[in-house]
Parts: sequence; structure tokens; C-alpha cells
Amino acid sequence: MHTRKSVAYTTRSSTDGVDRLRSELARLKEKETALLQEAREIRAVAERVQVELDELIQRSARPLIQRLPNEILVTILEHATSYHCSTCVDPCWKWLGVCRRWRNVITHTASLWTYVNITPRWTQTMVKRHLTQSRDMPLNITIRPLLMRERCLDIRGFPPSTLQFMLAHFDSVSYSPVESIHIRSDEHETGALPWPHWIQPDTCPRLTYLHLGAFRIPDIVPAFQLTSLALITDNTQWSPSVPSLPFALRDILQESVKLTSLTLYGTGRSFRDLSLAPDSIHMPALHTLNLYPRDVEMPGLESILMAIVAPELRHLNYVPRWPTDTLTPPMFRGTDGAPRFPRVTDLRIRNAVNGRQDMTPLITALPMVQNVALGGAEITAFLARHGSHRPVDYWQDLERITVIRA
Repeated sequence: MHTRKSVAYTTRSSTDGVDRLRSELARLKEKETALLQEAREIRAVAERVQVELDELIQRSARPLIQRLPNEILVTILEHATSYHCSTCVDPCWKWLGVCRRWRNVITHTASLWTYVNITPRWTQTMVKRHLTQSRDMPLNITIRPLLMRERCLDIRGFPPSTLQFMLAHFDSVSYSPVESIHIRSDEHETGALPWPHWIQPDTCPRLTYLHLGAFRIPDIVPAFQLTSLALITDNTQWSPSVPSLPFALRDILQESVKLTSLTLYGTGRSFRDLSLAPDSIHMPALHTLNLYPRDVEMPGLESILMAIVAPELRHLNYVPRWPTDTLTPPMFRGTDGAPRFPRVTDLRIRNAVNGRQDMTPLITALPMVQNVALGGAEITAFLARHGSHRPVDYWQDLERITVIRA
């Protein structure tokens, strides 16, 4: 039989055992949590190491050509450059995009830029880069035009000597599909080039757009069915001692009944005899006329204004190089006294009128002008008061006046 004292002891012993076990369980759970956290950290480190290992293996397994020394790679590329297709863009431009190492090697190896195989696909930027990257090394230049399957032939920015050399290789090419030709020499050069003899109606039967800069105007410009014509020349092709030749553009202007834009830049002599009869050249579709006389001889390009009959003309630009008094009111009226260009809405003139003259008759001959750009003398003439009015007041639809700086 248990006494009260023995029962109390037994109860106290049981309580102490529960507390001890709970304490031990808590310690073990805390240790488990710490071990789990350590395991997660170890797992994260292991994953990073695995990624680095995979990248290292991948880098060490790169293609054989990537492990070639730079000297051998350059030798291979030099051979490929000298034997590539001559009608393609130079391979250097394609190789630059292979990888960073190739770009660095090619950019710093002058010999890879010495092969210049120029075709109509080349741009001025490409030529300049080859000249820069090749430094002082001798160049291997080949110029071969493509078989002309393109609609447009556009060559600009080369000096006259280079351009003439390039065009000489175009003689044997068929240009039947070409519709647009724009060839212009370096603007800073003044030398005139001979007219490309392959620009003829039988060679370019579909040609509608012809813009030539720095070429000598032939005695007779071939007659095309053009919609846009621009001829830019600084040189005089014949001296006063030589008998005058007929106006060189008569045939092409009369044949191009669909011509909408005409730009002429040069001396009067460049286009031969400009003693043209009034209203002798009918251009029913002409929309834009740009004349840039480069001399003060008479008759000059202003004679074309009186010779042209262009009822649909909208844009008129007349800017001589030197101050002249060439534009007079009678030039803007036909033989019947009616306005020659009644529908002009945009007018740009400078160095063309005498600031002391009354310009009212000229303005009334261009009744529909909306936008006008004027030089200093023109501003004076058009804004000067004559009695109670100013000539510019007759432009009832005028929206904007711009002053052309000298």
C-alpha cells in the first residue's frame, strides 16, 4: 500500500521525464531546421558551380576555327577576300558580324581591306571605310557593273576622275529595264565629265527620270520620254569665237510631253544658243521649273521662261548666281498678253529683279501665289509702296513670305 509520500514522489518523477523529453525534442527540431537551411545553402552553391562548370565545358568545346591563332585566321580570310564573287558586296562586311573576335581581327587588319570590288551596290560609306581601314597599303580595285536588272541607277559623291573611270565599265551593259538614272559627281569638284554615250533612247528605252551633275551637255541631248530632267554643269563648252549651235535641249523638251519637273543649272553657253522664240516649247504637264543661271550673259536661262508654254506649272524657282535684272514683267506674259504661268502657287526668286522697279505687273501675272521666298532686292521691290498700294498686296492668296539669305 502506497503512502501519500510515495505517490507524490512518483508524480514528480513523471513530470520531470516529460519536461526532459520535450526539451530534447525541441533541441532536435532546432537542429533539424539548421541542417535543412545548411542543405539549402549547399544546394544553391552546388547549382552555381554546376552552371560555371557547364559554361567552362562549353567554352572549351568551341569550333576548331575559333581556336586558330589570329595569324592563321587572317591568312584564310585574305585568300577568301581575293577569290570571292566580284558581283557581291565585299565579304569583309559580312564577316564583321560573325563574332566579336572576328570583328576585332578584321577591323585591325589593313590587308583585308585592300580588295575593293566596286559594283553599283556599293555606297560612298563603304568606299570610305575601305580607304580608311586599308591605311597606306596598296589597293586592288575592280569595277564591274551588274547586269542591269534594277530600275534605278544611282551614283553620287565620287570625284570626277573616279566617276569617269567607273562609268567607262558600263559600256557593255544592257540598261533596258532601267527607269531612273541619277549620277552626280562630288559637289566640291568643278571638272565636267563627258556625257555617258550609253545614255541613249535605244539603250535605255524605259528611262523616265534623268538627273546628271557635272557632265558636259552634248550638242543635242538625246530625246527621251521623261517625266523628270535635271542637268547640272558649271563649265562652258564653247567659246564666243565658235559659231552658235542650236539649243541643245529642244528635242528632249519637245518630245517629253509628260515631263513634270525640269531643273537646269549652269551657264547659258552650256546649253548652246538660247535665242529662243517666245511660246516655242510646249510642255503641257510641267509642274516644277528650277533655273539656276551661273553667268550674267544675255541671252541666258531666263530665255527659257519666255519660250516655255506650261499652263500647269505650280512651282517656279529662279535663282541666279550673281545679281541681275533679268526678270521683267513681260517674261511672265504670253504673246497674247495673258499670264504665262497662271497657276504658280510656290515662287522662289533671288538676284533677279531691280529693287527700284514697280513689280506690280509681274505679281499680277502670277495671281495664285501662296508661298513666296525672296532675296533682298526682291523684298524691297515687292514691299515698296507705289502710291497707295504695295505690289505684294495683289497676292490675295498669299500665306507665307520667306527671306532667302545671301
